[in-house]
Amino acid sequence: MANLLAQPRKWRSKAVLVKSEATYGVDSTPTGAANWIEARNVSLSPMDVDKVDRNIVMDTLGSGGSIIVSQWAKLSFDVALAPSGALGTAPKWASLIMATGFAETVSAGVSVTYNLISSNFGSLCAYMYIGDVLHKLLGMRGELKVKQNAKGTPMMTVSYDAVYVTPADGAMPAVTKTGWAIEEAVNSKNTSPISVNGVNLAYSEFEWGLGNKISRLDLPGPQYEIAINDRAPTASIKVLAPTLAVFNPYALAESGVTVPISVTHGSAAGKKIKTDLKARIVGVDYDSIEDLTAYKLTLSPVPVAGNDEVTLTCL
Repeated sequence: MANLLAQPRKWRSKAVLVKSEATYGVDSTPTGAANWIEARNVSLSPMDVDKVDRNIVMDTLGSGGSIIVSQWAKLSFDVALAPSGALGTAPKWASLIMATGFAETVSAGVSVTYNLISSNFGSLCAYMYIGDVLHKLLGMRGELKVKQNAKGTPMMTVSYDAVYVTPADGAMPAVTKTGWAIEEAVNSKNTSPISVNGVNLAYSEFEWGLGNKISRLDLPGPQYEIAINDRAPTASIKVLAPTLAVFNPYALAESGVTVPISVTHGSAAGKKIKTDLKARIVGVDYDSIEDLTAYKLTLSPVPVAGNDEVTLTCL
């Protein structure tokens, strides 16, 4: 007997296309040829709604139901934090972090720098294909978290809220996968020590996040927008613990001083990414790295001149 059921879609068959928006919330039409993202651990909430209960008094048991008042979508995934491989050429993931509160400065043939900003944030349009169904997400803005831990590779997680668009059938496009550099392991060969207040230390864990405060606005006017209204970055590092004469985290924490923290990862020019934080040490705990005494330092990144608590530079 013939199988009368429709051909099911394969969950593994997915593609994420992302392109910056020239005008907020207006479809920028990403293509498989130019805008494919080398995404991992993709998570999509295709319809994430705000609703209100009707609260009707009933003469029988039962509910009056609820009404959807706003419709949104959410998309998150991981991307390797690897530069383009060519000095002064922006990496393919650049647009992803500019929708989390960064601006880009290109120095041709030298470097690409990403500094925090406090207004005029970028936004993204995404086409998320699952089989032959297309989910469009507009006006995407969100949060960035980074892990750069030993025995791994530098990885960033981006998570966005978006304006909802009704899904529709759409054939999976052909995609061009070139331009994505292969990430390098975090180890003694590829990665510098982490510098904390000018002291170079061996480390096993370095993690930070922007802590963006995201608002979803659906107001008469109209004001239909994902907005970044504030940020409160967090960070932590685990470092081998030398004598206090060499490095005294307790004194730094007690003083409340803002200290520079810097680490560079990458084996050669064009493959290097430098992370700079300005942060206070707000917690010191003992830990261990391969049975060696270590400190787990909790950090609070804070601006000094403004918009300078986190900086990324591709070198």
